[in-house]
Amino acid sequence: MNRQEIIDWLLSGDPSLRFQVKRDLLMETECVIQSERNRITYEGWGAKLLSFQDEDGKWSRQLYNGKWISTTYTLLLLAELGILPDARTQKACRQLFLGGLYNDEEIRFSSKQKLPDNGISGLVLGILSYFEYKDPRIHNLAEYLRRSQNQDGSWFFDNREGAEKYCFENTLIILKGIGKYLKLYPENKVRFDSAVQKGQEFLLKYNLFQDPLTFSPINNKWLKLSFPPYWFYDILAALDYFREMGIRDRRLEPAIEILMRKQRIDGTWILENKHPGKTFFEMESVGKPSRWNTLRCMRVIEGW
Repeated sequence: MNRQEIIDWLLSGDPSLRFQVKRDLLMETECVIQSERNRITYEGWGAKLLSFQDEDGKWSRQLYNGKWISTTYTLLLLAELGILPDARTQKACRQLFLGGLYNDEEIRFSSKQKLPDNGISGLVLGILSYFEYKDPRIHNLAEYLRRSQNQDGSWFFDNREGAEKYCFENTLIILKGIGKYLKLYPENKVRFDSAVQKGQEFLLKYNLFQDPLTFSPINNKWLKLSFPPYWFYDILAALDYFREMGIRDRRLEPAIEILMRKQRIDGTWILENKHPGKTFFEMESVGKPSRWNTLRCMRVIEGW
């Protein structure tokens, strides 16, 4: 397929895909983009996810456990789809924030949890910010994450031995959360500039995935393209973040070259991996051409 044929294939998919194709690949007018985006609430995957919402605003009666059908991960997926905030998502965000707020500055969903989980706090900060949920204590949450950053720019989920194993996952989650927070509160940008730059530099010094001595992948799983990524780290999720932040750095090239090599002869990319867990429904099948991965790879490569 040529580029136009691939675009047509993408546009034959769900409204959440069509909206992002028109925004990121076709650069349509704001009016056209918003018209398509409005449909997500009433048609396709977005509407289907909303239909599973409980009366009290949660999903599956759970805030976090029960992946991937809990309130946290359903809201995260709705944000990935690009759904617009409304009264239903506000109700869910209230449940999420008030049900997890600990010491007015971090998120802990279990009364038995003795240590922080900065990744969850970053995840929730991003969700609340995306859905424009307003509560002054959200600033405390963002500030808590800023203070918890390591000297090298990374974030750990807590201070136990072994937490460094997931520093790439936590660093990207928190960078994305802070990014959405600053989009909602741009007046706070200067205060967070240093933390954001240090976090980005941490990922960039490893070219997103490489051991700096051997140049081999730190984790081969990071090279497999998944959707939704949920809390997991992979090169496409990281590249899409840097694209959204408008950052062009030559240290992104090794990861971009891997994406280019993964393109199939028909011009598409497949869904290489699915993170195990219960879902309300499946959007795509592993090993098959993926509209989501094709869209995301195209906008990363073309943006580059």
